[in-house]
Amino acid sequence: MVYVASLTGLLIGSGYGYVSQQGAFCMNSGFRVAVTQRNMTKVKAYVLAIALQMVVVPLVFAAGLSSPTYPPLFPVGAVLGGLLFGASMHWAGGCAAGVWYKLGSGSLGALAAVLGMAIGAAALEVGPLVGFRASVQSAGPSIGNAPLEMLWPWGPLAGLLLIGMLWFAAPGHAGAWSWRRTGLAIGAVGILAWPLSSLAARDFGMAVVPGTVSLLTEPVRRLMSWDVLFVLGIPLGAFVAARRIGPVTTSKVSAMAASKRFAGGLGLGVGASLAAGCTVGHGLTGVPLLAPGSMLAIVSIFAGSAITSLWELRNG
Repeated sequence: MVYVASLTGLLIGSGYGYVSQQGAFCMNSGFRVAVTQRNMTKVKAYVLAIALQMVVVPLVFAAGLSSPTYPPLFPVGAVLGGLLFGASMHWAGGCAAGVWYKLGSGSLGALAAVLGMAIGAAALEVGPLVGFRASVQSAGPSIGNAPLEMLWPWGPLAGLLLIGMLWFAAPGHAGAWSWRRTGLAIGAVGILAWPLSSLAARDFGMAVVPGTVSLLTEPVRRLMSWDVLFVLGIPLGAFVAARRIGPVTTSKVSAMAASKRFAGGLGLGVGASLAAGCTVGHGLTGVPLLAPGSMLAIVSIFAGSAITSLWELRNG
């Protein structure tokens, strides 16, 4: 029964990949153009997806369809890992989920980034750098990671206010879809991830790194796990979306460009492991729960992306 329920991971991942392809939903370009061009189109979609979950996910918990699980808080790891992840998105050509969905549209550069991300994260999660990750994450003050208890009851109200404010924001498109359509669709996929993954004895929303690591380190034993099927579903959904427009062809990439994408992927994997999550696991799953660790990590990821983008703008 658990294995059958795990197939819902493929469904959720495919939905995420389809929407991401249609809405060009990737926080690498989303954060970068927000800083360099003051273009907030993709960021608005991201915030809308978070706000929708702030309203609905507590109702999922109240109905007993899932239970809240908060991403861990490692202050030093969140800051250092977040900065590294944010900077590495530029060289990888996408965020953690972004490189997965771009793989579905035929990008060989994305394949190099996915491989680098898997190796980088696995080295810290189960490989020779486990001790380094533990040292970084244990450094600094010990802070509880429960939701902000004073604000938690106000989360749904804050989500409604954000939705209201965004609904009157300027329209715009990223990819084939408007940012509103993309944000609502990503938010809906994120909401469904909670009860569907709970059917597989996994009380958490969407996350990219666990499945990416398991696919590399335990491809046979964990092939039917919810997390692995989720990440495999992302390129599948993206392929279906891209195929609706026309034939999907494999994009050519030079050895130098592939090496750059691979190095960027390594940075994504190492950064996500240190921070205990990425723009999906923290941003689209932990932030709607007001998890302090997730908010700290996302601010750090944005800062890393902003620093890299501004440096390139001034020195490019």
